[in-house]
Amino acid sequence: MMRVLFTRVGLVSLLVMSLNSSVQAGSLDKVVSHASQSTTKIFKVASRDIHLAATDADASKLADGKYKEDGKYFDKNDEPTYNKNDKDQWDWLSFNGNRRYHAECHVCHGPLGLGSSFAPALAESLKAMTYDQFREVVTNGRSVKQTDGSSNVMPSFGTNKNVMCFIDDFYVYLKARADGAMGPVFHRNLKKEAKSKEIREEESDCFGD
Repeated sequence: MMRVLFTRVGLVSLLVMSLNSSVQAGSLDKVVSHASQSTTKIFKVASRDIHLAATDADASKLADGKYKEDGKYFDKNDEPTYNKNDKDQWDWLSFNGNRRYHAECHVCHGPLGLGSSFAPALAESLKAMTYDQFREVVTNGRSVKQTDGSSNVMPSFGTNKNVMCFIDDFYVYLKARADGAMGPVFHRNLKKEAKSKEIREEESDCFGD
């Protein structure tokens, strides 16, 4: 924003300087031509700076190659990740993943990703599972043979919009739990960043609203 304001002030001063230079040269044609060329150059600079200011606001670089874009956080591999800012606010996906996990997943996988007699602790599974593997299992399900001969079956949620429209939220929350970044706390006790316009639009598009 400061860069944009500076550009607006600079437009006037640079244009005046350009006109003064041309007037001193004593040719009206030169004045018009010079003013036109200078104005074009100045507006190109202004346009570039406004674009850079917008880009800076949209994609903020953080530590360890992490960056923020459209209200979401990504790691150096461009995969969604969690973030807690200096105000103790969690990113929206981590907060929402926590909330929705306890609406969709905890009946089988236990509260806070701690597991149950029906399904494994996802706070442990995500220590080894990659983002792509997580998406694959949630989307298509899987069956794992147990040592006693029984099978542990994870159903497919590929057609369940209450899951698939928030799959990154689930992943980010569980990854934060697996990495020990978020403790065993429920969403109602978390501070959170505001939900971005882009996230709202993405959810709406997913549900077909």
